Amino acid sequence: MTRSRTTSRSAALAALVVLALTAGGCSSSDSSAPEAGPTSGASGIGGAQPVASTVVLGRVAGDVHQPGRRIFKKHRKQVLKRVGHAADTWIDGGFVAVTYPRSDFKSAFAAFTKPAKHEARQQMQLMTNWKLRKKIDGVVVKKRKVTVDVFAPHGRPAGATARVGLVFRTTGHTTQRVTVTGRLFLSPDDHGSWRVFGYDVSNGSK
Repeated sequence: MTRSRTTSRSAALAALVVLALTAGGCSSSDSSAPEAGPTSGASGIGGAQPVASTVVLGRVAGDVHQPGRRIFKKHRKQVLKRVGHAADTWIDGGFVAVTYPRSDFKSAFAAFTKPAKHEARQQMQLMTNWKLRKKIDGVVVKKRKVTVDVFAPHGRPAGATARVGLVFRTTGHTTQRVTVTGRLFLSPDDHGSWRVFGYDVSNGSK
């Protein structure tokens, strides 16, 4: 089994901020009420048919008591949808919604900021199915879940951590069970989309 792990410089800072907030007694009790649902309704890249991610709300940090709770409730569904979509572009483009064998994963980092995209491209073996790209003819998804932790000062979403759990089995010449886990750190841009600016990911197979 091979396993690797990395944390980008920006992600390290984001992790410290999120941990400080969630440990500081400002977490919302909404974290016990997950809102689940598949977000990946696309037919997939290259004709592949991926299993949709289940996206649930995790912890909500910040002042989300009244009236902040009411404010966040208005944003909740949209945040889950858009953060889930950003995570899915990586999962789909880097692992499960592409055809095999292949030589690249050009669409994997479409939701990443430029600095994060540059760093991820230097770590293709970690951030995509690079190692097995020419040895398999497809994948079968066993688990695909995204848990979204939100930083929402005064109820207004300002940052999020998407905790990803992905398990799939490869088919073809090489059959392996691959597990991808980790966190994507995101913030909203000026157009309402959420962008990945850092990550902390582990990718193992056996």
